[in-house]
Amino acid sequence: MSLKDNKKVYFGNKKVTQLEKEEGVQQIFSKVAKNYDLMNDLMSLGMHRLWKRIFVQMAGLEKNSLVLDLAAGTGDITKIILDESRTSKVVLCDQNAEMVAKAKDRAVNEGFINNVTFEIASAEKLPFKNNQFNKIFISFGFRNFSNKEQSLKELLRVLKPKGTLHILEFSKVKNEVLSKVYDIYSKTLIPKIGNFISNDAGSYQYLVDSIETHEDQEGLKFMIENSGFRDVSYENLFDGIVSIHIGKK
Repeated sequence: MSLKDNKKVYFGNKKVTQLEKEEGVQQIFSKVAKNYDLMNDLMSLGMHRLWKRIFVQMAGLEKNSLVLDLAAGTGDITKIILDESRTSKVVLCDQNAEMVAKAKDRAVNEGFINNVTFEIASAEKLPFKNNQFNKIFISFGFRNFSNKEQSLKELLRVLKPKGTLHILEFSKVKNEVLSKVYDIYSKTLIPKIGNFISNDAGSYQYLVDSIETHEDQEGLKFMIENSGFRDVSYENLFDGIVSIHIGKK
């Protein structure tokens, strides 16, 4: 039995093996692929569009960059990257084949396919050479990785020296009143709305639970530093509903 088969990690609010989490996440995102963009609107009250724009703009993309958009979903971060830096090239990568198929369709329909290549791969085992990318973006996908520490090692490996990692993720709200309001909304309403839209309350419940068990801002900062990144920092948006972490190779 391998370490991956045996080590326990959070899948929502339950402890499972890393392999069970990987398989569970695959099943969930295959289910929600059809309504993925709507799901993001529900999880963030529509604010994810603004947060993602800020996320990419903060990175300060340079001309002719090679960028990895990991856990890319339907490609909204890729589209923003190419809006901000038309000379850059993006590798759009997600472990879920249905998501990558939707991203390809979107790239064709919305006219940004020329500077994009597509890969199906997990963060724990990336099919890329060492020292390849100028920047790596992960938007609302890091908490779903089955082995976060191994994923960070892979991200460090494929980044060029002085390249930067950028993670946008739900985090821990600092304002007590806002925290309580968001808690009620996410735990009570999101699964019910998900059930109404797609008859799939379970997948939406997992997404809510996965936020609660994900590392807080300082915990994630420590994890990134411990994996070998330097100059690690973070910035809260909306009092910490989400945070942006940055680390340099």
